[in-house]
Amino acid sequence: MTRQNVIGVLSILALLTGMTSAASAIWMTAKARLAQQLLDTAWQNSKTLAIPAKPWQWADMTTVGRLTIPAMDQSLIVLSDASGEAMAFGPGLITGDPLHAETSALAIGGHRDTHLAFMQNLEPGTRLTLEALDGKLHHYTLMDRQIVDTRVQSLGIATQSPGLILVTCYPFNARQTGGPLRMVMRAAYLPT
Repeated sequence: MTRQNVIGVLSILALLTGMTSAASAIWMTAKARLAQQLLDTAWQNSKTLAIPAKPWQWADMTTVGRLTIPAMDQSLIVLSDASGEAMAFGPGLITGDPLHAETSALAIGGHRDTHLAFMQNLEPGTRLTLEALDGKLHHYTLMDRQIVDTRVQSLGIATQSPGLILVTCYPFNARQTGGPLRMVMRAAYLPT
Protein backbone atom coordinates (compact mmCIF):
# COMPACT_ATOMS: atom_id res chain seq x y z
CA MET A 1 0.00 0.00 0.00
CA THR A 2 1.36 3.37 -0.92
CA ARG A 3 1.64 6.30 1.43
CA GLN A 4 -1.16 8.05 -0.46
CA ASN A 5 -3.47 5.03 -0.03
CA VAL A 6 -2.74 4.89 3.71
CA ILE A 7 -3.57 8.60 4.06
CA GLY A 8 -6.79 8.04 2.08
CA VAL A 9 -7.84 5.09 4.28
CA LEU A 10 -7.02 7.04 7.47
CA SER A 11 -9.01 10.03 6.19
CA ILE A 12 -12.04 7.83 5.50
CA LEU A 13 -11.75 6.25 8.96
CA ALA A 14 -11.52 9.69 10.59
CA LEU A 15 -14.56 10.85 8.62
CA LEU A 16 -16.57 7.75 9.62
CA THR A 17 -15.56 8.19 13.26
CA GLY A 18 -16.66 11.83 13.17
CA MET A 19 -19.97 10.94 11.52
CA THR A 20 -20.61 8.20 14.10
CA SER A 21 -19.90 10.61 16.97
CA ALA A 22 -22.19 13.26 15.48
CA ALA A 23 -24.97 10.73 14.92
CA SER A 24 -24.60 9.51 18.51
CA ALA A 25 -24.84 13.07 19.86
CA ILE A 26 -27.95 13.78 17.76
CA TRP A 27 -29.53 10.50 18.92
CA MET A 28 -28.84 11.27 22.61
CA THR A 29 -30.31 14.77 22.29
CA ALA A 30 -33.41 13.47 20.51
CA LYS A 31 -33.86 10.77 23.13
CA ALA A 32 -33.55 13.30 25.98
CA ARG A 33 -36.14 15.62 24.40
CA LEU A 34 -38.55 12.76 23.77
CA ALA A 35 -38.13 11.56 27.37
CA GLN A 36 -39.01 15.04 28.69
CA GLN A 37 -42.13 15.14 26.51
CA LEU A 38 -43.14 11.70 27.78
CA LEU A 39 -42.53 12.84 31.38
CA ASP A 40 -44.74 15.91 30.82
CA THR A 41 -47.50 13.72 29.38
CA ALA A 42 -47.19 11.27 32.27
CA TRP A 43 -47.40 14.17 34.76
CA GLN A 44 -50.59 15.44 33.12
CA ASN A 45 -52.02 11.91 33.25
CA SER A 46 -50.96 11.61 36.91
CA LYS A 47 -52.83 14.79 37.80
CA THR A 48 -55.92 13.84 35.79
CA LEU A 49 -56.14 10.37 37.36
CA ALA A 50 -54.73 11.44 40.77
CA ILE A 51 -52.41 8.43 40.70
CA PRO A 52 -48.73 8.22 39.70
CA ALA A 53 -48.24 7.44 36.00
CA LYS A 54 -45.29 5.88 34.19
CA PRO A 55 -43.76 7.96 31.40
CA TRP A 56 -43.34 4.83 29.27
CA GLN A 57 -44.58 1.28 29.72
CA TRP A 58 -41.30 -0.26 30.90
CA ALA A 59 -40.31 2.63 33.19
CA ASP A 60 -39.37 1.69 36.76
CA MET A 61 -40.53 5.08 38.08
CA THR A 62 -43.62 7.28 38.04
CA THR A 63 -44.26 11.00 38.13
CA VAL A 64 -45.24 12.27 41.60
CA GLY A 65 -44.83 16.04 41.53
CA ARG A 66 -43.64 19.18 39.82
CA LEU A 67 -41.00 21.38 41.44
CA THR A 68 -40.99 25.01 40.30
CA ILE A 69 -38.52 27.79 41.08
CA PRO A 70 -40.35 30.88 39.75
CA ALA A 71 -37.40 33.29 40.15
CA MET A 72 -35.32 31.08 37.84
CA ASP A 73 -38.14 30.14 35.45
CA GLN A 74 -37.32 26.52 36.29
CA SER A 75 -39.83 23.66 36.41
CA LEU A 76 -39.04 19.96 36.83
CA ILE A 77 -41.09 16.78 36.99
CA VAL A 78 -40.26 14.91 40.20
CA LEU A 79 -39.98 11.13 39.89
CA SER A 80 -40.90 8.49 42.45
CA ASP A 81 -37.38 7.11 42.65
CA ALA A 82 -33.91 8.58 43.15
CA SER A 83 -32.02 5.66 41.61
CA GLY A 84 -29.35 6.40 39.03
CA GLU A 85 -31.59 5.08 36.25
CA ALA A 86 -34.50 7.34 37.22
CA MET A 87 -32.32 10.39 37.84
CA ALA A 88 -31.09 10.18 34.26
CA PHE A 89 -34.51 11.62 33.37
CA GLY A 90 -35.21 13.97 36.27
CA PRO A 91 -34.89 14.56 40.00
CA GLY A 92 -36.34 11.85 42.23
CA LEU A 93 -37.78 11.43 45.69
CA ILE A 94 -35.29 10.26 48.30
CA THR A 95 -37.95 10.26 50.99
CA GLY A 96 -41.44 11.61 51.58
CA ASP A 97 -44.63 11.94 49.57
CA PRO A 98 -45.82 15.20 47.98
CA LEU A 99 -49.40 14.27 48.94
CA HIS A 100 -48.32 14.60 52.60
CA ALA A 101 -46.13 17.68 52.22
CA GLU A 102 -48.12 19.57 54.87
CA THR A 103 -47.09 17.13 57.60
CA SER A 104 -43.69 15.70 56.67
CA ALA A 105 -40.50 16.66 54.91
CA LEU A 106 -39.64 15.69 51.37
CA ALA A 107 -36.13 15.09 50.09
CA ILE A 108 -35.43 15.32 46.37
CA GLY A 109 -32.14 14.29 44.76
CA GLY A 110 -30.76 14.79 41.29
CA HIS A 111 -27.64 15.17 39.22
CA ARG A 112 -25.54 18.31 39.68
CA ASP A 113 -24.75 18.61 35.97
CA THR A 114 -28.29 18.29 34.60
CA HIS A 115 -31.61 18.68 36.40
CA LEU A 116 -30.35 20.14 39.68
CA ALA A 117 -27.54 22.26 38.23
CA PHE A 118 -29.61 25.35 39.10
CA MET A 119 -28.89 24.70 42.79
CA GLN A 120 -25.51 26.39 42.46
CA ASN A 121 -27.35 29.67 41.88
CA LEU A 122 -30.01 29.35 44.60
CA GLU A 123 -29.78 31.80 47.48
CA PRO A 124 -31.49 31.76 50.88
CA GLY A 125 -34.93 33.34 50.59
CA THR A 126 -35.62 31.83 47.16
CA ARG A 127 -39.21 30.58 46.84
CA LEU A 128 -39.94 27.06 45.61
CA THR A 129 -43.28 25.45 44.83
CA LEU A 130 -44.10 21.76 44.73
CA GLU A 131 -47.29 20.62 43.04
CA ALA A 132 -48.68 17.28 44.24
CA LEU A 133 -50.83 14.80 42.29
CA ASP A 134 -53.98 16.23 43.83
CA GLY A 135 -53.14 19.64 42.31
CA LYS A 136 -52.34 21.20 45.67
CA LEU A 137 -49.44 23.66 45.65
CA HIS A 138 -46.95 23.55 48.53
CA HIS A 139 -44.76 26.62 48.96
CA TYR A 140 -41.29 26.77 50.50
CA THR A 141 -38.57 29.31 51.11
CA LEU A 142 -34.92 28.31 50.96
CA MET A 143 -33.30 28.64 54.38
CA ASP A 144 -29.73 27.42 54.04
CA ARG A 145 -27.27 25.19 52.30
CA GLN A 146 -24.39 23.12 53.46
CA ILE A 147 -21.75 20.81 52.06
CA VAL A 148 -21.87 17.33 53.57
CA ASP A 149 -18.97 14.88 53.34
CA THR A 150 -20.72 11.51 53.29
CA ARG A 151 -17.54 9.77 54.41
CA VAL A 152 -17.78 11.36 57.85
CA GLN A 153 -21.37 12.51 58.31
CA SER A 154 -24.89 11.51 57.45
CA LEU A 155 -27.17 13.62 55.29
CA GLY A 156 -29.45 13.72 58.34
CA ILE A 157 -32.80 14.08 56.61
CA ALA A 158 -35.39 14.55 59.34
CA THR A 159 -38.91 13.92 58.06
CA GLN A 160 -41.01 14.69 61.16
CA SER A 161 -41.85 18.30 60.27
CA PRO A 162 -42.79 19.77 56.90
CA GLY A 163 -40.01 21.07 54.69
CA LEU A 164 -38.11 20.41 51.49
CA ILE A 165 -34.54 19.17 51.16
CA LEU A 166 -32.66 19.25 47.85
CA VAL A 167 -29.57 17.07 47.48
CA THR A 168 -27.00 16.87 44.70
CA CYS A 169 -23.34 15.98 44.26
CA TYR A 170 -20.76 18.68 44.87
CA PRO A 171 -18.73 20.48 43.57
CA PHE A 172 -20.78 21.47 40.53
CA ASN A 173 -17.79 21.71 38.20
CA ALA A 174 -16.14 18.43 39.24
CA ARG A 175 -14.74 16.42 36.37
CA GLN A 176 -15.34 13.10 38.09
CA THR A 177 -18.76 11.88 39.19
CA GLY A 178 -19.76 10.06 42.34
CA GLY A 179 -17.55 11.83 44.86
CA PRO A 180 -18.36 11.90 48.59
CA LEU A 181 -19.49 15.54 48.82
CA ARG A 182 -23.15 16.60 48.64
CA MET A 183 -24.78 20.01 48.49
CA VAL A 184 -27.79 19.89 50.82
CA MET A 185 -30.32 22.73 50.77
CA ARG A 186 -33.15 23.04 53.28
CA ALA A 187 -36.35 24.95 52.60
CA ALA A 188 -39.02 25.79 55.16
CA TYR A 189 -42.67 24.98 54.49
CA LEU A 190 -44.89 28.05 54.11
CA PRO A 191 -48.41 27.27 55.31
CA THR A 192 -51.19 28.75 53.18
